Amino acid sequence: MLSTRGAAWAKVGFLHGKQNAYHPIQNPNGVIALNNAENGFLHADLANFFNKHNHFEDNCCAYGEGYTGTLRLRTAMSNHLNSHFQPVWPIDPEDITFTAGVTDLNEVCALVTCNPETDAIMLGGPVYGTFSKDLALRTGIKLEWVPVGTDQFTPDCVATFDAGFEDAKARGVNIRALIICNPHNPLGRCYPPETLRALLQFCASKGIHLISDEIYALTTYPRDDQPSEKFTSIRAIDYSDIIGPTQVHVLYGMSKDYGAAGLRLGCLVSQNREFRNAVRAICRFSSPSQFSMDLAAKFLEDQNFVKQLLDKSHRVLFKIRLLAEKLLDEAGLRYEKKGNAGLFMWLDLSPQLPLSEADGDGWAAEKLLSERFTRAGVKVDPGAEYQSPEPGRFRLMFCVEEDTLREGLRRIATALKAE
Repeated sequence: MLSTRGAAWAKVGFLHGKQNAYHPIQNPNGVIALNNAENGFLHADLANFFNKHNHFEDNCCAYGEGYTGTLRLRTAMSNHLNSHFQPVWPIDPEDITFTAGVTDLNEVCALVTCNPETDAIMLGGPVYGTFSKDLALRTGIKLEWVPVGTDQFTPDCVATFDAGFEDAKARGVNIRALIICNPHNPLGRCYPPETLRALLQFCASKGIHLISDEIYALTTYPRDDQPSEKFTSIRAIDYSDIIGPTQVHVLYGMSKDYGAAGLRLGCLVSQNREFRNAVRAICRFSSPSQFSMDLAAKFLEDQNFVKQLLDKSHRVLFKIRLLAEKLLDEAGLRYEKKGNAGLFMWLDLSPQLPLSEADGDGWAAEKLLSERFTRAGVKVDPGAEYQSPEPGRFRLMFCVEEDTLREGLRRIATALKAE
């Protein structure tokens, strides 16, 4: 017999065991996963670096300095962020707390900002789909989704957030924080400084926290075929006359910009001592590996290699993004054309929705289309999982080898024509 929550968790999907992954030669009938955002193009370079620096020292066998990140790693990360994020106020190692990934930090932020059942975190849809699990699966808090849509990068988005806040308040929901993804997942765009200021003013006026998930900060690749957006960290904004520094927090990690998801390292950057202390008190349940922290510190200390890796990432991502756009154009499939950040694209397959098979229900038709893709051996995330305001949207992860991308899009096009 399980508890009520245990029985509910038993129904939640998760990855487990060896996957039936596609390979053009070894497993041509395998499943093509265009739904898992990971930069595999960096794995060989990163593995080569780690193999040269993986001397396992005695201190990696011990508990060491505790559960919240070694001083060496926090110092290396603070230097790295001060160089790349250009914060108005330098980030001190003591501002940084490490856990075993940003997934855990999402949950921890929910735990330390919200009371269960009555409090909520606000997010603008579409937005990273797994926030629903990260923030609420175990915490019991509410999530307030606001349909800001794809045009959420101008200060005009604040009016929609304000309306959502007031609507929640009228229903007795107490919003304690706003979370944004910058760069955005799944839209692949960056918030400009004027919009960040407007969001800071909004949070100040409501007395809530602003948590900026900046895990794709340096996965912003310049384009030479159209205007490129630049990443601006929330910490690069001088908000001294807008909001108290104790209300602003940044999430960052090793998984996206460096293709190092397997290290399981994410960090919170906050000037709020009480917030940090609360986070650190429960980090014992998700402490990072001493070996992972040792390798990450060595990596971040070698800024010449970091630059080489990021330069390669930007070149490869732009090249494969152009190929994805070309293949989608040839297939007559629509997608969000703006953006030059992240590992994904936002498809608009609303013209291909099988509405006649779903009694005109767009969301039911989207589900049918998703099931067709699965039967065709290709995985893409449906927009419903990302709180898309409109049905028919899908997130396509394009950061794969060329032959895998071609075969994946061929399967998508075939599935759209088949039934």
